[in-house]
Amino acid sequence: MASDMKVSSDAKALMAYQNRSKSTGLSYVLWFFLGSFGIHRFYLGSTGIGILILLCTLLGFVVVFTFFVTAIILIYDLFTLPTQVRKYNERVMVEVGG
Repeated sequence: MASDMKVSSDAKALMAYQNRSKSTGLSYVLWFFLGSFGIHRFYLGSTGIGILILLCTLLGFVVVFTFFVTAIILIYDLFTLPTQVRKYNERVMVEVGG
């Protein structure tokens, strides 16, 4: 009987969106605890900025200037994470056909 049920394409798109969408709350938790390593940026698919933050943090032990770069990006992210999550989720919505 379960095999008789068909799932509409809208329902499939919604399920795909829900599986791939990201959480603003989790983004802030990652930012708070692991932000200096750029983990929140990797979570949101911003790999380039994530690598920049990670390298600046690791190099910061050698060159103090890179800590300032990391600090500036983290302060920027503090205020823009909801927008970043919304943009990521909008891209997912387009990809899944919503």
